[in-house]
Amino acid sequence: MRRLRERLHLAKIVLKELRKAPLGRSELERRTVKKWGTHSTFEGIFRYLVQNGYLEKSGREHRAPYVITEKGVKLLEGL
Repeated sequence: MRRLRERLHLAKIVLKELRKAPLGRSELERRTVKKWGTHSTFEGIFRYLVQNGYLEKSGREHRAPYVITEKGVKLLEGL
């Protein structure tokens, strides 16, 4: 139960940061880890959020910033 709560907390941080402004992956990781978590916990939750459609790249470029999707906004409201 504790691990689930921690992952949800980390997801909330990531989604809140992207709600403020689109960010590149590195900058998003820096801001997230600064508030809470580690590189590996960020990697896991970031991969989950992208694969399940809560985050997406804003363009096709390799270094395009990520943005929060409508699905991500609804998840954030639920958290």
